[in-house]
Amino acid sequence: MARKLPAHLKIHVEDRQTGSTKQPEFDLENLMHSFADATGWAVRPLAGTPHHPVNDLDRDPPVRPLRMRVHLVSTAPMDGMLDAENFDDLSVTSEESAWNLLEQIDAMVQGIDRAEKTIAAQEAQLSKSLGVSIRKDEAELLASRLQESLHRAALKTGSDAAALYLLDDTTSQLKMRSSWGMASGSLSKPPRELRGSLADLEALMGNAVLLENIALAPEWNCPEAYAAAICVPVGSPTMPHGTIWLWSDHVRDFNAGDIDVVKAAADKILVDIERSVLADEVLRNRGLDRQLDAAGLIQSARLPVAQQLHDDYQLAGWTFQGQSLGGNFHTWTLNRYEQICAALGSAVAKGPAGALVATSVQTVVETCWNSKHKPAQVLRRVNDILWDTAAGDWRSSLCYLQIEPETGTMQLALSGSIQAFSISSYGFRRLDGTPTHLAAQPDTTFKNQELMLEAGELLLLVSEDVVSGLVRGGFTQEDLLSTVRGMADDPVEDIADHLARMLPLLDAERNHEIDRTLLVLRRSF
Repeated sequence: MARKLPAHLKIHVEDRQTGSTKQPEFDLENLMHSFADATGWAVRPLAGTPHHPVNDLDRDPPVRPLRMRVHLVSTAPMDGMLDAENFDDLSVTSEESAWNLLEQIDAMVQGIDRAEKTIAAQEAQLSKSLGVSIRKDEAELLASRLQESLHRAALKTGSDAAALYLLDDTTSQLKMRSSWGMASGSLSKPPRELRGSLADLEALMGNAVLLENIALAPEWNCPEAYAAAICVPVGSPTMPHGTIWLWSDHVRDFNAGDIDVVKAAADKILVDIERSVLADEVLRNRGLDRQLDAAGLIQSARLPVAQQLHDDYQLAGWTFQGQSLGGNFHTWTLNRYEQICAALGSAVAKGPAGALVATSVQTVVETCWNSKHKPAQVLRRVNDILWDTAAGDWRSSLCYLQIEPETGTMQLALSGSIQAFSISSYGFRRLDGTPTHLAAQPDTTFKNQELMLEAGELLLLVSEDVVSGLVRGGFTQEDLLSTVRGMADDPVEDIADHLARMLPLLDAERNHEIDRTLLVLRRSF
């Protein structure tokens, strides 16, 4: 019977102790001993004894000033215990100088502690590969979770230190994002090149790498100077994220249980990171939604309020944006020449991009109101401005009309997909326009149409998605015109409201991405 091979790499080496070349770690107790040797003054907690441990310098945060937490005790022997010639070897540092040095050491210790916490929070934040900052408490919570997972894995496997390395955006480097049991400042080390890191490469392929004696396996490029190590992947071979390393100070064996423990820690770390990413993404989306809603209110505020511009003419309109922001608009005014000017526009783009186009077109149109112009000239000006704009989809449709109330003559110009109909008791007539969208080409020719509405006749302007047919959630042309003709004697506000209420009911599942607008004009006398 063939022997079943393990699903991980195992490097068989001699069972012997090897020396470690780890860098010395910062130790507060050793620092205080060195301080006493250098100054001749020992640091003791208030009301403490020489055997009481010094543990108040690194309290986070320090609740009292330093001189209210500790006091200095001279380490010089009592009088009579030394000969006169031995006094030359004693420290001559004054107590005040010792206090000044100790206060600087205390500030340095507190600064190191704050820096380590900040680095840990930042590395936890960067582990999510986000380009924005998350809240401070969320970053600290994620850092604590990562360290807790590493600590637990180290305890269960009998390891002395652990670290999490994650790939950068280019998957060419590994950066330590969290650690436990390692020297202060380990997170500030520069990233490691993935190329040449044989153990990490093997782990990223889905294998656990066991180094029972690192000194006899230098080709695996262990990132830290320990005696033994285990490396497992974070993620999957098809979606690698990084590696987890656990180190031991002595040569040792690893078993299947150790591998399972580290893999479980890797899975939990990945879940914690993804959960934090998702939570922050939800917060970002909520903030973005609020901004879009606010922008949508500003856009809707630019739509005209129903008002009587002239006794002989009635105007009503309606615009529906499929999202908070959309690419449709309608507008009208009575300019300083006592002319009724009205426009209806529709951008090809939808959502925020369409809103930028529609707002630009509406702004250009409204700047032309109080100047001597013809409708075709307005379309020409809009087309020139949009064509000269930087890259982007600025294509749009526009209908612009101008009425002389005293004579009853109307001039109108159309471009793109907007449709215009003249409706009377005798039937309807579709008004032709230029089918080319604005900003589609620089030399489009726009034509003025001149017509005269008789008393009681209607002019109906609609965007493409109003008459897109039942398949796309709009009216058919026949249904639209028959509905309007059936309400020919009703106020134009009622006609516009009735059509607006009917449109969303035609296809409630798809109209959330559709922008619609319509305008109804009637000559009363």
